[in-house]
Amino acid sequence: MKIGFIGVGNAVRSLMAEAVARKLFREALLNADVYSAGVEPDKEVKPEVLEILQRKGYPTEGLKPKSIEDIPFEKLDLVVVVCNEAKEKVPFVLSHKRRENWGIELPSTLNAGTLSKVLEGVENNVRALLKLV
Repeated sequence: MKIGFIGVGNAVRSLMAEAVARKLFREALLNADVYSAGVEPDKEVKPEVLEILQRKGYPTEGLKPKSIEDIPFEKLDLVVVVCNEAKEKVPFVLSHKRRENWGIELPSTLNAGTLSKVLEGVENNVRALLKLV
């Protein structure tokens, strides 16, 4: 199975989803190729995001913002649009076999507390996704 998490900048929510899904799918012994991308990718990952992921035990090596053109978008079995902002910008995901919209909000202030809440929402969604696979 090939899964793609799509966000706007691919520097917070979709990147978190990539890291969480890779670890949780591997722990569940499920074979999945996991990607993330942004419709308007940022230049770099916010250091606070990498720090919170590492603190929770998620591998961060190789995580960086990517464009949809940088992943095998057309070959994805499942596209997860992690936020409403990206949903408005990617109407073409309707053509995929399976699509989910999570609608995870990004707080206006990014700090350890708010990022922890975002990560918790991502983890809950990935766990729910695991039950469906």
